[in-house]
Amino acid sequence: MKKTATLAFICCMASTFTSQAQLTENFDGATFSLTPNSFYQNTTIDDWQTSGSTPFATFRYHWDAGSGLWRSGSAYTNVKDTANGTYTNLYGSIANGAFNGSTYVTVKDSAIIKMNSNALSLSGFFVTNTTFAYKTIKNGNSFSRKFGDTTGTHSGLPQGTYPDWFKLIVRPYRNGVLLPDSMEHYLADYRPAGIANDFIQNNWQYVFCANLPISDSIMIRIKSSDTGPYGINTPAYFCMDNFTVVNTVGLQELQNVMNIAVFPNPTNDNLTLNYVAKTETTLSIAVYDIFGKESLTSQIQTTTGPNRLSLETASLDAGIYFIELKEGGMSKKIKFVKL
Repeated sequence: MKKTATLAFICCMASTFTSQAQLTENFDGATFSLTPNSFYQNTTIDDWQTSGSTPFATFRYHWDAGSGLWRSGSAYTNVKDTANGTYTNLYGSIANGAFNGSTYVTVKDSAIIKMNSNALSLSGFFVTNTTFAYKTIKNGNSFSRKFGDTTGTHSGLPQGTYPDWFKLIVRPYRNGVLLPDSMEHYLADYRPAGIANDFIQNNWQYVFCANLPISDSIMIRIKSSDTGPYGINTPAYFCMDNFTVVNTVGLQELQNVMNIAVFPNPTNDNLTLNYVAKTETTLSIAVYDIFGKESLTSQIQTTTGPNRLSLETASLDAGIYFIELKEGGMSKKIKFVKL
């Protein structure tokens, strides 16, 4: 017999969701000391690490001494330049500096970040556009298309309405194996109908990654709708700050609950969660937004076999949320969207 439970959201809770200890690097320690308006440019060391006596992450980096160019990876910077939108300003953020403090990181496509312990996994980080990417998307240049513009390739669309987009994709790995699921974040999005809805990010926003599988390293890809014979035309850079990992000791994938499905997704007033329990058990339920703020916490009793849980979502603001089901040291997270 299918067991049905109904839960209402508890609003305005003060707690912030976290089930394990977190470590955050804001890149403002002595390790990242720079002269004003400069950036990391090491011609002898390929990688750099987070600060502290025990660095918790390694950022891959490669400087080509022969050409005098930054070839790949991530570089920390304190550049404040929101005016220069050319390739001579690779490191400046359109948000005019860091999320907090003075130093942040500029990341190139296919950058790899490795956690220095198998007990650590990515939780999330703040991002914004580089000035170079932002100005190129907004105005175009001799190599890249102004977003929204149409060309002969896009005939039949009104001028300025091509559904362009620019995004980053977080891809998790463990022991060198690409894991299922990924997290996407749009840094520019012209897909919604109406020029008034065209969006280019110019502030700092959080990319929540704690719902991804436990991983020991990540690769960050940067994709665009503007591509050519040699790949992406849009400058493939973005800025990062407050890189956060979580301690995963004792955390395992939920084993007693399977065939989890949520619908409708996206949702408006109500959300239904269907799942199958192998045995009778007590599950802890938490619902939280992309910043980790809880909107609901409760416990439910399940029966062996099919179960159904109804969630009232009318009081939630529009946005992305996560449901976490926990039993002991095991958990499972499911994403849903509130309209």
